[in-house]
Amino acid sequence: MNVLNGACAVLAITCFAAGCATSSPGADQVKVTTTLTDVEGCTLMGKVVVSDAKSARNETARLGGNVLLRKNDEAWSGNAYHCAAVAH
Repeated sequence: MNVLNGACAVLAITCFAAGCATSSPGADQVKVTTTLTDVEGCTLMGKVVVSDAKSARNETARLGGNVLLRKNDEAWSGNAYHCAAVAH
């Protein structure tokens, strides 16, 4: 039974790691900003609570956003917005 539990644990870790390695479609197009005026007239898509840049862009894109308004320069968490016109 211990071998089976170990195999399941390895499989779960492998699947999780594979999921984290892939980018969401559009993640490379996400603009990141800390300036509130950059999202004026945009639609709020949801909250983003992550710890790094890649995850932030992936989560923003997954929510349907193309701009991430970060809370500050130290945190990657913030709000995902969809804006009609985005200057990169």
